[in-house]
Amino acid sequence: MSEFLRFSSAYWSLIHIVVIFLIFFKSKYPVKKTVLLTCIFVLPVIVANMIIFTINGTDLYGKIMLLTIVLPTFIFFYAISELRDFRFFFTFCLVDTISAAVIILSMILNYYITPETNVSMFFIRIFGFLLLEIAAVKKYRRAYFEVQQSVTIGWGLFTLVAIIFYIVFVYLNAFPTSIVNRPKDMPTLLIFIFLMSLMYINIFQLLSNQMKLNEARFREELWILQSSHMQKRLSHMTEADRRVRFERHNLRHRLQTIDMMLQKDDVSSAREYIASVTNEVLDAPIHERYCLNTVIDAVFSYYLGLATEKGIRVEHSLSLEESLSVPPEELSVVIANALENAIIACEKLPEDKRYIKCKCIQSPQLIFAISNPYEGEIEVDSRGVPVNREVGHGIGVRSTVAFCEKHNAVVDYKLEDGVFSIRIVIHE
Repeated sequence: MSEFLRFSSAYWSLIHIVVIFLIFFKSKYPVKKTVLLTCIFVLPVIVANMIIFTINGTDLYGKIMLLTIVLPTFIFFYAISELRDFRFFFTFCLVDTISAAVIILSMILNYYITPETNVSMFFIRIFGFLLLEIAAVKKYRRAYFEVQQSVTIGWGLFTLVAIIFYIVFVYLNAFPTSIVNRPKDMPTLLIFIFLMSLMYINIFQLLSNQMKLNEARFREELWILQSSHMQKRLSHMTEADRRVRFERHNLRHRLQTIDMMLQKDDVSSAREYIASVTNEVLDAPIHERYCLNTVIDAVFSYYLGLATEKGIRVEHSLSLEESLSVPPEELSVVIANALENAIIACEKLPEDKRYIKCKCIQSPQLIFAISNPYEGEIEVDSRGVPVNREVGHGIGVRSTVAFCEKHNAVVDYKLEDGVFSIRIVIHE
């Protein structure tokens, strides 16, 4: 019975180390494919290691496990990882060292409580890994992904610390023999586990603080972007108001002229004058109403008008009511950024190749789509999101992603045959 509990708890531990890693792991494949590949490649490695463990025992296995299970699983997960940088290395070391801490604590406590039956080891591992998984899913997984996404610097130093922990941990546990055979070294190992836990807590606090700093900087950049677009809309509205006042002023003089002609009974001259004024007014540019929402209409009016002035052919099909399911001020920033990028891309092309296609519908779902030709190369990340590494650029893309995350929307970027397309679907 004692051996059964020992081996079954070892199987349980190895399987759940993989489960915990998958909780914090960002694969380049969908969840189902990732799980399937893991079962195909990792489970046979676990079975082989349990056979090695059964044959050679704790002492030898503790010394060779880096080669028999750690290295193969590292290579496999690295091959399917979305993040192939220090963030992956840190995650791998973090999960392994925390899981190893549970395993070693169970061994030490079992030595003092139930050394003959391994009951303590069995239940500590069973419930210990379950508690770790519950905490990981409910409390830490989302926050960890947000930190990985927001903070992209500093992971090299954290990874170095994690690797040092890993090496020291393995050495203290397995050399010269297993820790269960060296009771006098157990306090040292427990102190090390305590210090390691404190260091990881400090690392996550640093990462969390950096993430908050990045978010504050992003909000500031977004506010600047919104202010810029608002200034453009106000400028456009001011120009329209100036034209209205100018026409009202002219209208008074024109009516006075017609009145003078009629007083002189010069009807033919009055008709000719009315005809000339009519042609002038009809030929004057008219502010086109693109949609019923005032804020969004102002954005379309400014940018599509600007595109026309720059010799860009505009095709649009826009159908939005006054009331929207999302704040129009936030949506206007997303639309303005997409149109501005489309205009910039078209300006680099000959006039006969410039065009912007824009579509917006509200029912059955709020959908905004825009496409335009481009030249050159557009760099995208693993999610297909455009990347602009120039200083001061890329704010618009981040604001679009932030908008979609906030309002449960989906954004899809597509590069095909020299045409760049963005499509945003907002689930109401």
